[in-house]
Amino acid sequence: MPIFGGSSDSEDERTMHQQTKLFYRQRSIHSIFGGGKVADILLWREPKIAATLVIGVSLLWFLMEVVEYNFITLVCHASMTSMLLFFIWSTASDFLNWERPIIPEVVLDESSFKELATSFHDRFNQILSKLLDLACGRDPPLFFLTTISLYILSIIGTCINFMNLLFIGFVSMQTLPVMYEMYEDDVDRVVSKFMRKMRKLYRKVDSNVLRKIPRGTVRSKKHT
Repeated sequence: MPIFGGSSDSEDERTMHQQTKLFYRQRSIHSIFGGGKVADILLWREPKIAATLVIGVSLLWFLMEVVEYNFITLVCHASMTSMLLFFIWSTASDFLNWERPIIPEVVLDESSFKELATSFHDRFNQILSKLLDLACGRDPPLFFLTTISLYILSIIGTCINFMNLLFIGFVSMQTLPVMYEMYEDDVDRVVSKFMRKMRKLYRKVDSNVLRKIPRGTVRSKKHT
């Protein structure tokens, strides 16, 4: 009897022509990311905001990693520069009849932060639930694939500092979802073929190695 429950050969033949969605998702990419403004930014349906965000984060990474600015120093210099520009603008507007800068009462919308926090909370719970589900052995091929991916990520973490890793993660988050949405059918086709190969490989390992591992018999205790 196999250690983990896996699909049989007949089941694999029936699903040979069925296309597996990435991570077995049932919803669209937009709905998975929350279906709100955050999803629109990640999928570049708000191109101005998405481009501004990418440029801003890239500039921040360049100043901190290439120019080697300290974070506190960078924040202080940026604040002083902004205050100086607003001061010059406000002072010159009285002499040159310019329009004075309009400072909104709410610079950052509270609803945007709540939506971002809610979206992050939902995604984190889904990922954690999926990892626990994989740890129980319900999908052995995906379990081994996840373990290998985490091991590769740990090796990358030893070679790249935390700031660079965050920047790579942000760029990936801003590019991979929209690229997957553009080439969804091609990616799902490749994933389906790969998962079928992984299931066949697991059945070979299960039949040739795991089933041959000796197991002790469990003796029932006699009650006197």
